[in-house]
Amino acid sequence: MGAATHLTAVDRCWLSPLALWTGILAGPIAWAFDLETSYALVHWTCATQQRHLLHAITLFSLIVTAGGVAISWMSWQQARTASADQDEIGRARFMAMLGLSAGALFTLAILASAIPRWMLDACQ
Repeated sequence: MGAATHLTAVDRCWLSPLALWTGILAGPIAWAFDLETSYALVHWTCATQQRHLLHAITLFSLIVTAGGVAISWMSWQQARTASADQDEIGRARFMAMLGLSAGALFTLAILASAIPRWMLDACQ
């Protein structure tokens, strides 16, 4: 019997590859969504003068990124307290920390790309 049998159901949930990869990829996917949809809607926004949609896209992207950070944080907490195979826990800790770092980086990227939308008219 390996030490991996000490993982509880909660540990398995938060330390699963699905949770860890979701935490890592939420930020980049949200940033790409924000960037692409904002560029695609600029002409429509200029024609209709409805800037609120661009702000809603930014808000949605920040919420998705925050969700990824929350998942990574929960995975990090579970990895700190779990008693299992050291290789498995080490991988989970690394991936959780990578998800936290990516979340912080892509939150800044989303906010930085939103500054012109807040300061300038869509037609400029």
